[in-house]
Amino acid sequence: MKISDLKKYKLKSELTICEKERPVSEIAREMRDRNIGAIPITENNKLVGIVSERDIVTRLVLEGKDPDLTTASDIMTSDILTATENDTIDNVISNMKEYGIRHMPVSDNEGKLLAFYSIRDFLKAKIDSGQEIKRKHKNLAKYQIGVPVILILLSFLALILDLFSQKNIIIMFSIIFFIIGVFSVLMANKNVNYDNED
Repeated sequence: MKISDLKKYKLKSELTICEKERPVSEIAREMRDRNIGAIPITENNKLVGIVSERDIVTRLVLEGKDPDLTTASDIMTSDILTATENDTIDNVISNMKEYGIRHMPVSDNEGKLLAFYSIRDFLKAKIDSGQEIKRKHKNLAKYQIGVPVILILLSFLALILDLFSQKNIIIMFSIIFFIIGVFSVLMANKNVNYDNED
């Protein structure tokens, strides 16, 4: 799965951004009201940094700065890791773990911010996509079971009728279809064994 596929799984679809001249007090209220842990900072629609809860605590509160007089540019993290829409989710999660970060901005080749995801968004996407795949496998397994069962019943019926009419060629094909049907059922049962684990 690629980053471009992540939009449908995102917890909050709206992208919240702030300009680097914005006072930290306003940024903190924005984070509280939207229940988010970080906000991307932009300048002329280009990503220039991130202000996180940690930045506010370590670079504002602990240093005793006035949040009304301190701007985003004063405390933001400017050395940031970004992703592109063509990156895979697994690679991005791996990078986030390696660098110990909880938020990932997505930008284009010109640095324009396209999206901003938290580690929760990535985990939700992994879980939801796994459930979708599982549902598809279940539906496929049901189809794999249903068709062979019908085929087996028809084969039995054809076999009985053909015995009376002595159409040996049709009997042979009926037996072949019967064997194929049994084999398909056995293979399908292997695909749905995980249902009992739910």
